[in-house]
Amino acid sequence: MSSAGAIRYMPVNQGTFRGRMQRLFRSFAYFLWKRELKKFARTNSGRTLSVTDVGCGPGFLLERLRLWFPKANLTGIDSSQLLLSTMASQCDGVRALVGDACSIPLEDGSQDVLFCLHVVEHLPAPRLFFSEARRVLRPGGLLIVATPNLDGLGARIMKSKWSGYSDPTHISLHGADFWREHVLRAGFQIRRDGTTGLSGLPWLNQMPLGLLQWIPVFLFGMFPWNKGEAYICVAASGQRF
Repeated sequence: MSSAGAIRYMPVNQGTFRGRMQRLFRSFAYFLWKRELKKFARTNSGRTLSVTDVGCGPGFLLERLRLWFPKANLTGIDSSQLLLSTMASQCDGVRALVGDACSIPLEDGSQDVLFCLHVVEHLPAPRLFFSEARRVLRPGGLLIVATPNLDGLGARIMKSKWSGYSDPTHISLHGADFWREHVLRAGFQIRRDGTTGLSGLPWLNQMPLGLLQWIPVFLFGMFPWNKGEAYICVAASGQRF
Protein backbone atom coordinates (compact mmCIF):
# COMPACT_ATOMS: atom_id res chain seq x y z
CA MET A 1 0.00 0.00 0.00
CA SER A 2 1.31 3.47 -0.86
CA SER A 3 1.86 6.08 1.86
CA ALA A 4 -0.96 8.14 0.38
CA GLY A 5 -3.30 5.15 0.57
CA ALA A 6 -2.24 4.34 4.13
CA ILE A 7 -2.98 7.83 5.41
CA ARG A 8 -6.75 7.29 5.13
CA TYR A 9 -6.45 4.56 7.79
CA MET A 10 -4.33 6.56 10.22
CA PRO A 11 -5.92 7.65 13.52
CA VAL A 12 -7.25 11.20 13.42
CA ASN A 13 -8.53 13.73 15.93
CA GLN A 14 -6.35 12.25 18.69
CA GLY A 15 -6.66 14.17 21.95
CA THR A 16 -9.90 15.82 20.87
CA PHE A 17 -13.42 15.10 22.10
CA ARG A 18 -14.26 13.56 18.72
CA GLY A 19 -11.15 11.40 18.88
CA ARG A 20 -12.07 10.17 22.35
CA MET A 21 -15.58 9.35 21.19
CA GLN A 22 -14.21 7.40 18.21
CA ARG A 23 -11.94 5.46 20.56
CA LEU A 24 -14.87 4.68 22.86
CA PHE A 25 -16.98 3.59 19.90
CA ARG A 26 -14.27 1.18 18.74
CA SER A 27 -13.98 -0.26 22.22
CA PHE A 28 -17.70 -1.08 22.26
CA ALA A 29 -17.53 -2.48 18.72
CA TYR A 30 -14.62 -4.76 19.65
CA PHE A 31 -16.43 -6.26 22.65
CA LEU A 32 -17.77 -8.86 20.21
CA TRP A 33 -14.22 -10.10 19.60
CA LYS A 34 -13.46 -10.04 23.31
CA ARG A 35 -16.38 -12.39 23.92
CA GLU A 36 -15.35 -14.70 21.07
CA LEU A 37 -11.76 -14.97 22.32
CA LYS A 38 -12.83 -15.45 25.95
CA LYS A 39 -15.01 -18.35 24.84
CA PHE A 40 -12.20 -19.79 22.70
CA ALA A 41 -9.68 -19.42 25.54
CA ARG A 42 -11.95 -21.32 27.94
CA THR A 43 -12.00 -24.31 25.60
CA ASN A 44 -8.23 -24.08 25.11
CA SER A 45 -7.16 -23.62 28.71
CA GLY A 46 -3.47 -24.15 29.35
CA ARG A 47 -2.46 -22.69 25.98
CA THR A 48 -0.79 -19.34 25.49
CA LEU A 49 -2.82 -18.12 22.53
CA SER A 50 -1.11 -16.90 19.38
CA VAL A 51 -3.37 -14.29 17.76
CA THR A 52 -2.67 -12.45 14.49
CA ASP A 53 -4.49 -9.51 12.93
CA VAL A 54 -4.01 -9.60 9.14
CA GLY A 55 -4.34 -6.09 7.75
CA CYS A 56 -3.96 -4.63 11.23
CA GLY A 57 -3.67 -1.02 10.09
CA PRO A 58 -2.67 1.34 12.94
CA GLY A 59 -3.48 -1.30 15.56
CA PHE A 60 -6.94 -0.37 16.80
CA LEU A 61 -7.91 -4.00 17.44
CA LEU A 62 -4.49 -5.10 18.69
CA GLU A 63 -4.48 -2.30 21.24
CA ARG A 64 -7.68 -3.73 22.73
CA LEU A 65 -6.45 -7.32 22.52
CA ARG A 66 -3.24 -6.43 24.38
CA LEU A 67 -5.36 -4.92 27.16
CA TRP A 68 -7.82 -7.82 27.33
CA PHE A 69 -5.38 -10.71 26.76
CA PRO A 70 -2.02 -9.57 28.17
CA LYS A 71 -0.51 -13.07 28.05
CA ALA A 72 -1.34 -13.74 24.40
CA ASN A 73 1.32 -13.71 21.68
CA LEU A 74 0.04 -10.98 19.37
CA THR A 75 1.13 -10.26 15.79
CA GLY A 76 0.08 -7.51 13.42
CA ILE A 77 0.56 -7.88 9.67
CA ASP A 78 0.11 -5.09 7.15
CA SER A 79 1.51 -4.14 3.76
CA SER A 80 2.14 -0.56 4.93
CA GLN A 81 5.25 0.16 6.99
CA LEU A 82 3.69 3.49 8.01
CA LEU A 83 0.67 1.77 9.55
CA LEU A 84 2.82 -0.91 11.18
CA SER A 85 5.04 1.73 12.76
CA THR A 86 1.96 3.45 14.17
CA MET A 87 0.67 0.14 15.48
CA ALA A 88 3.99 -0.69 17.14
CA SER A 89 4.10 2.70 18.86
CA GLN A 90 0.68 2.08 20.42
CA CYS A 91 0.85 -1.66 21.15
CA ASP A 92 3.78 -2.65 23.34
CA GLY A 93 4.98 -6.20 22.86
CA VAL A 94 3.09 -6.84 19.62
CA ARG A 95 5.14 -8.32 16.78
CA ALA A 96 4.91 -6.28 13.56
CA LEU A 97 5.39 -7.98 10.19
CA VAL A 98 5.23 -6.47 6.73
CA GLY A 99 3.23 -8.86 4.60
CA ASP A 100 0.37 -9.54 2.25
CA ALA A 101 -2.92 -11.23 3.14
CA CYS A 102 -2.47 -13.59 0.20
CA SER A 103 1.03 -14.59 1.30
CA ILE A 104 1.01 -14.51 5.08
CA PRO A 105 4.55 -14.50 6.54
CA LEU A 106 3.83 -17.10 9.24
CA GLU A 107 4.67 -20.77 9.64
CA ASP A 108 2.19 -23.57 8.98
CA GLY A 109 -0.12 -24.29 11.91
CA SER A 110 1.44 -21.59 14.07
CA GLN A 111 -1.63 -19.55 14.98
CA ASP A 112 -4.62 -20.12 17.23
CA VAL A 113 -6.69 -17.15 16.04
CA LEU A 114 -6.56 -15.15 12.82
CA PHE A 115 -8.45 -11.87 12.43
CA CYS A 116 -9.09 -10.33 9.03
CA LEU A 117 -11.42 -7.37 9.51
CA HIS A 118 -12.41 -5.36 6.43
CA VAL A 119 -9.47 -6.56 4.38
CA VAL A 120 -10.71 -9.21 1.92
CA GLU A 121 -12.65 -6.59 -0.05
CA HIS A 122 -9.27 -5.08 -0.99
CA LEU A 123 -7.92 -8.33 -2.49
CA PRO A 124 -8.06 -9.16 -6.21
CA ALA A 125 -8.13 -12.90 -5.41
CA PRO A 126 -9.60 -13.30 -1.90
CA ARG A 127 -9.68 -17.11 -2.19
CA LEU A 128 -5.88 -17.00 -1.80
CA PHE A 129 -6.30 -15.41 1.62
CA PHE A 130 -8.63 -18.17 2.82
CA SER A 131 -6.15 -20.79 1.64
CA GLU A 132 -3.36 -19.01 3.50
CA ALA A 133 -5.52 -18.67 6.60
CA ARG A 134 -6.12 -22.42 6.60
CA ARG A 135 -2.37 -23.00 6.27
CA VAL A 136 -1.24 -20.83 9.19
CA LEU A 137 -4.00 -21.84 11.61
CA ARG A 138 -3.59 -24.95 13.71
CA PRO A 139 -6.40 -27.54 13.47
CA GLY A 140 -9.26 -26.17 15.54
CA GLY A 141 -7.93 -22.62 15.20
CA LEU A 142 -10.31 -19.72 14.77
CA LEU A 143 -10.74 -17.49 11.70
CA ILE A 144 -12.68 -14.24 12.17
CA VAL A 145 -13.61 -12.25 9.05
CA ALA A 146 -15.63 -9.09 8.49
CA THR A 147 -16.31 -7.39 5.15
CA PRO A 148 -18.88 -5.03 3.57
CA ASN A 149 -22.00 -6.83 2.39
CA LEU A 150 -22.99 -6.02 -1.19
CA ASP A 151 -26.38 -7.70 -0.66
CA GLY A 152 -27.22 -5.49 2.33
CA LEU A 153 -30.06 -3.00 2.36
CA GLY A 154 -27.57 -0.16 2.59
CA ALA A 155 -25.96 -1.10 -0.73
CA ARG A 156 -29.31 -1.74 -2.42
CA ILE A 157 -30.95 1.49 -1.28
CA MET A 158 -27.97 3.86 -1.48
CA LYS A 159 -26.70 2.37 -4.78
CA SER A 160 -23.69 4.37 -6.04
CA LYS A 161 -23.69 6.47 -2.84
CA TRP A 162 -23.21 3.43 -0.62
CA SER A 163 -20.26 3.80 1.75
CA GLY A 164 -18.74 0.54 0.45
CA TYR A 165 -18.01 2.31 -2.83
CA SER A 166 -16.31 5.30 -1.16
CA ASP A 167 -12.92 3.52 -1.10
CA PRO A 168 -11.54 2.90 -4.60
CA THR A 169 -9.44 0.01 -3.26
CA HIS A 170 -12.62 -1.98 -2.50
CA ILE A 171 -12.24 -4.20 -5.55
CA SER A 172 -13.88 -7.37 -4.17
CA LEU A 173 -17.28 -6.36 -2.87
CA HIS A 174 -19.67 -9.32 -2.62
CA GLY A 175 -22.66 -10.59 -0.72
CA ALA A 176 -22.77 -12.86 2.31
CA ASP A 177 -23.34 -16.05 0.29
CA PHE A 178 -20.18 -15.44 -1.75
CA TRP A 179 -18.02 -15.14 1.36
CA ARG A 180 -19.72 -18.04 3.09
CA GLU A 181 -18.89 -20.27 0.10
CA HIS A 182 -15.23 -19.16 0.15
CA VAL A 183 -14.92 -19.99 3.84
CA LEU A 184 -16.41 -23.46 3.38
CA ARG A 185 -14.40 -24.26 0.23
CA ALA A 186 -11.18 -23.45 2.08
CA GLY A 187 -11.97 -26.22 4.56
CA PHE A 188 -13.37 -24.24 7.49
CA GLN A 189 -16.42 -25.11 9.56
CA ILE A 190 -18.58 -22.05 10.21
CA ARG A 191 -19.35 -21.71 13.89
CA ARG A 192 -21.36 -18.53 13.63
CA ASP A 193 -22.01 -16.02 10.89
CA GLY A 194 -24.47 -13.35 9.86
CA THR A 195 -24.59 -9.66 9.08
CA THR A 196 -24.73 -6.49 11.13
CA GLY A 197 -27.35 -3.72 11.23
CA LEU A 198 -28.26 -0.91 8.87
CA SER A 199 -25.39 1.52 9.36
CA GLY A 200 -25.17 1.90 5.57
CA LEU A 201 -28.31 4.04 5.69
CA PRO A 202 -27.06 7.48 6.82
CA TRP A 203 -30.30 8.60 8.47
CA LEU A 204 -30.19 5.60 10.80
CA ASN A 205 -26.85 6.78 12.17
CA GLN A 206 -28.31 10.08 13.36
CA MET A 207 -29.28 10.35 17.02
CA PRO A 208 -31.60 9.23 18.51
CA LEU A 209 -32.16 6.62 15.77
CA GLY A 210 -28.47 5.80 15.99
CA LEU A 211 -29.06 4.25 19.41
CA LEU A 212 -31.60 1.85 17.92
CA GLN A 213 -29.03 0.93 15.29
CA TRP A 214 -25.87 0.54 17.35
CA ILE A 215 -26.94 -0.79 20.75
CA PRO A 216 -28.13 -4.16 19.31
CA VAL A 217 -24.91 -4.38 17.25
CA PHE A 218 -22.77 -3.79 20.34
CA LEU A 219 -24.76 -6.41 22.27
CA PHE A 220 -25.01 -9.14 19.64
CA GLY A 221 -22.45 -8.30 16.94
CA MET A 222 -24.28 -10.02 14.12
CA PHE A 223 -27.75 -11.24 13.24
CA PRO A 224 -28.98 -14.30 11.28
CA TRP A 225 -29.92 -12.45 8.11
CA ASN A 226 -28.19 -11.43 4.87
CA LYS A 227 -29.33 -7.79 4.64
CA GLY A 228 -27.05 -6.08 7.14
CA GLU A 229 -24.19 -3.73 6.35
CA ALA A 230 -21.29 -6.13 6.91
CA TYR A 231 -20.86 -9.89 6.75
CA ILE A 232 -19.18 -11.43 9.81
CA CYS A 233 -17.97 -15.01 10.07
CA VAL A 234 -16.40 -16.99 12.90
CA ALA A 235 -15.07 -20.29 11.57
CA ALA A 236 -12.90 -23.16 12.82
CA SER A 237 -10.04 -24.69 10.86
CA GLY A 238 -10.39 -28.42 10.22
CA GLN A 239 -7.65 -31.01 9.88
CA ARG A 240 -5.34 -30.27 6.96
CA PHE A 241 -5.19 -32.94 4.26
